[in-house]
Amino acid sequence: MDDKECDDMILKAAGWLSKAMKQLSCSAPIAVTSTACKKLKNDDLAVLMSEAFHLVRFQNEKLKQLKTTLSATKNKLIESQQSVISLQEQVIDCKDKQLLAVQTTVKSTVEDSVKEQFKSYSDAVQENVMVCKPDSDSLPVGKLKDVVREVAHEEDRLRSVIIFGVPEREPANLAKRVEEVFNEMMVRPSIREISIVGKQSAGTSSRPIKVKLSSPSIVKAVLGQAKLLRNSDKLKSVFVKPDLSIEERTKRRQLVQDLKQRRISEPDKRHYIRGGAVHSEDTKSKK
Repeated sequence: MDDKECDDMILKAAGWLSKAMKQLSCSAPIAVTSTACKKLKNDDLAVLMSEAFHLVRFQNEKLKQLKTTLSATKNKLIESQQSVISLQEQVIDCKDKQLLAVQTTVKSTVEDSVKEQFKSYSDAVQENVMVCKPDSDSLPVGKLKDVVREVAHEEDRLRSVIIFGVPEREPANLAKRVEEVFNEMMVRPSIREISIVGKQSAGTSSRPIKVKLSSPSIVKAVLGQAKLLRNSDKLKSVFVKPDLSIEERTKRRQLVQDLKQRRISEPDKRHYIRGGAVHSEDTKSKK
């Protein structure tokens, strides 16, 4: 339905309302009551009812068309979003391949350099008949494993989002529940892994859901759409957040505590968290 059809529908409704109020001798819509309608003759009332019926029927048909158009537009928007995400994944894959090629070249160069330096050092030791003592400052194998494990965990965290507030059902279908949330956000990212965080306990209606995606940039794109859940009728209590580290979670909890204290001490102002800090602004209109 285009703008002209909308205008025609509005004009027809306005014309009928004006005609009905005039016949009922009502100066305002609020004056149109069942008592006022009883003053009309049966013939006049029949005409008004017939016109009202066809006007409502016409508007109902147009509303159905609008619903169909809105649904098609939403699907197109989702498809466009998916295309953007797909292109982003292709770009990331290309960058990963380029990075791998660079890493391979650097590794080969470093290995050749180390071999050459080790050979020179070995020759020098043999010439001077020196005994080389082990370097006490070298990184122990256990520590090295911890570092590798920490780096892997950080990489996993940057590729994940956490969904809060999704009620647990029986049987639990994680993939379907996550799909419902992403559909409401109008995103369809490539999902690598889904898992529930924490153990189920009595009184717990929902546990956080960890969703691992293909890359940090896709995580950023998904988080950018999370605000759409605020306007959702069935998922307004669901939140999608980044997978924070222990340090970041500790800082976030402190910020939330500061925010609560600020709201108590300064109730006349609007307080919010942005950029890792609590901000306040005056809600009173400036004169």
